[in-house]
Amino acid sequence: MLSLAKLSLLGVLAATVLAADPAPPPLNYLFSVNLTFAEPISIGSVPYGTRDLLTISGGTAVGPKISGKVGKGLDWGLTSRQGVFSPDALYSLHTDDNATILIFEKGHAPHVHILFETASPKYEWLNSAVAYATGGPNEVGVGLDVWQVR
Repeated sequence: MLSLAKLSLLGVLAATVLAADPAPPPLNYLFSVNLTFAEPISIGSVPYGTRDLLTISGGTAVGPKISGKVGKGLDWGLTSRQGVFSPDALYSLHTDDNATILIFEKGHAPHVHILFETASPKYEWLNSAVAYATGGPNEVGVGLDVWQVR
């Protein structure tokens, strides 16, 4: 059983911790990706905005941790009535060293949350990684800079 003095000390420590702003998590740059798209298929106005099916037709990824070519994929994003695009995408990335990585994107542009899945032993660390990306439209499609949240 905790004494009154120990409970008081725990209360002071908890208040001190809660009063301070926590340090932001560090980010490690993984790669930049450019996605290209085929002609979109418009679903039209749905309850939360406008839905389009965007076929990801290719692209490239270049960076210190991952480089390769983007395979096929799909983004069934939603554009809100306020004009904010929310990507919801799934596509493959074929690395220069012959691994395949599945990439899941979700967010509210220009902020994107990314998860990965792969069977490659070299990139196994990605299976538990959480990434943050930011970017937007560019001359070839969409460009994102991807950072691992550590």
